[in-house]
Parts: sequence; structure tokens; C-alpha cells
Amino acid sequence: MVDTDPMQDVIHTPDGLPGFATARSWVLERSQPDAMFGVLRNVESPGVGLLVTEPWDLAPGYEPDLPAEELARIGIDTPEQATVLVVATIADGGATVWLNLAAPIAVNVDSRRARQVILDRQGWPLRHAVSVRG
Repeated sequence: MVDTDPMQDVIHTPDGLPGFATARSWVLERSQPDAMFGVLRNVESPGVGLLVTEPWDLAPGYEPDLPAEELARIGIDTPEQATVLVVATIADGGATVWLNLAAPIAVNVDSRRARQVILDRQGWPLRHAVSVRG
């Protein structure tokens, strides 16, 4: 997960995020440095946040083909410059988490610029169920 907290670097979404077009500055808040989930909280409207996670452990085999032209818009030229987050939704009283694998958020780890990439034709689900046991 992107290593930041509210006192560190702000993540900028130059084009906003779908549904949050005017929200451009975000921070990733986690309860612990190694927490699986975090909240991507909007700086301008602190009441707005998205539950996010890195998908790799929760969605084995997830290998999105992020278009180079989309990544170039936030200055990503190599895989080492990027980290990927997906939006999560809690369901079933917390027993199930849905991951949006169809629209990952690519974050440039150097510049802290991010972009949500819509993967229309790759077949990744909008709702991938993950069972969470506490």
C-alpha cells in the first residue's frame, strides 16, 4: 500500500475520480502501517473517503493491463513507478468485501499523482467478493 499518512504527501488526482470530479487532493489513512485496508480521504472534503487496498493478496491472479497512455498522464513510464489500489465496499455486516477490479487507481509513487483507470474490455469484475474473517 502507498506509504503515507495524513501528515505526509498528498496524492493528487489531476482529473479527479469518477463520481468525485472536483476532489483532487487525497491522503491515505491507515490504522496501522501494515493494515490491509486504508481510507483514501479527500483533503478538501474530509467527510469524503474511499476504502481502498492493494489487490494482490485478496485477488490472486489479478493482472490488469493498464494502458500506457493512461499511465503516462500521471508520469508513469515503468512498473517500478506505480502502485495499484482498488476501491473496496463492505457488505454482509462486514463478512464480505467487494473489490472493484474493473477500475483500479494507479498511483505514481514518485510524484504522488494518481488516476483511476477504467478497464472496460479486460473482463475484470466490478464486484469481486472476498471473504474476510477476523
